[in-house]
Amino acid sequence: MMGLLRKINWRVALVWGLLFVAMSNSFAFAEEKLSPEKAYLNDVYKNMMDVNNLHYDVAIKAETPMGEVEIAINGEGQEKPLNYKQDINISYLDVKNKENTVMLKQYIEQNQGNLVLYTLSNEKWIKQIVPIDLSLNKELSADEKVSARMDMLQLIKSVKLKKETPSYKYMEITLDNMQISDAIGAAVKLNDVQDRDMLKTIAIGRLGLLAAGDIKYNVKVDKATKMVKEIDMDLTEPIRKGAGLFLEIANPKDRTQIEDFLTKSTLNMQITYSKYNQVDPIEIPQDVRDNAKEVKPADKATPKK
Repeated sequence: MMGLLRKINWRVALVWGLLFVAMSNSFAFAEEKLSPEKAYLNDVYKNMMDVNNLHYDVAIKAETPMGEVEIAINGEGQEKPLNYKQDINISYLDVKNKENTVMLKQYIEQNQGNLVLYTLSNEKWIKQIVPIDLSLNKELSADEKVSARMDMLQLIKSVKLKKETPSYKYMEITLDNMQISDAIGAAVKLNDVQDRDMLKTIAIGRLGLLAAGDIKYNVKVDKATKMVKEIDMDLTEPIRKGAGLFLEIANPKDRTQIEDFLTKSTLNMQITYSKYNQVDPIEIPQDVRDNAKEVKPADKATPKK
């Protein structure tokens, strides 16, 4: 999967609200006339491309027949050097209906071609190293920024102005699932992905995406700055539809139970942004570096010759 990060830039990821990332494909979209709403969104994306650091708050809530799960992530990110720090709070009910809370603290930094993650769990720091492409922090030229915005707009089927106040615009964005699926397929070819398990996973994911239908989310834009203030997503229906595809091949005795679970479950996500270009430099404490124990991912079994 890290191979797919080849064409992802920090600012591009930011514009997509840490949810959607534009793959750098060749779209003949620049010549298309934009609707007033898309033109406004293009201006917003242009401003977001100039963000160097920010604060973010993510709230995820799932309601299921087995209870609720709530995840709160509060953090800050910066581009140069590429660093993040965040606190993660997870609340859930276990099988005995007992409420549990998991609290994590995390620092993330780029070190050449790797992302280094430091995570505090159960009062112990662990270190993980994840390979990435150096283009994650590549400085985009003016033409590349325009291309990235056009790529992102291409993945949008429609933009509707839901309401407007003196301070904010509330817009509903509908993503085109077929365009996203095609973008993923193009990225796989561009990065020459060869791993069979990865290709299988991507193919299944694309099928699920197509079955899920177009995905909608709401954006709150600050009119004074033309910057995204908040993103809200109700992922309930897309997940139900996407999972429905795989229910067809599920064990018949489990199908009804799974379908009932999905029907009675909901999933919502909200991301709030603040302190654009106002975050203090992020530094990882030396005692974290010194005390973190490295955990390496399990290697695949070496195939027999």
